[in-house]
Amino acid sequence: MDVNSLDFLDLYNKIGTAEDNLRRTTHDLLRCYYIFGQATKQLFDHFRKTCNEDASNAKVNDRIMNQISVQDKLTETNLRKRKERGKKGFRLFSNVGGIEAIERLKSFNATTILNLSPDDVDFLIARLNE
Repeated sequence: MDVNSLDFLDLYNKIGTAEDNLRRTTHDLLRCYYIFGQATKQLFDHFRKTCNEDASNAKVNDRIMNQISVQDKLTETNLRKRKERGKKGFRLFSNVGGIEAIERLKSFNATTILNLSPDDVDFLIARLNE
């Protein structure tokens, strides 16, 4: 690399653009998980009126699996992980201002938030609602 051809302004601007894109992508991913969690909770609550918890979960899983094509290779493990992340995202953000609260995130990435333990989610909800 020729030191005379280094354009730090261009590199600085590219970093800024990439960081903005990452923030937008993080917000988009969290919004999708929030809505997914909200939808699965609504469907679970609907089935729970007439079924026990296990049957309701099975019906939710069946509904989701039936809507996603076999080509997408959705396994039960992948579905369980997505449901868990959706549940965490919905539970966290619905208790601290709803989907709009996602836009205020600046220093956390989606993976960090979606991989929080249930106790960590409870702690965050309590701290953010002080």
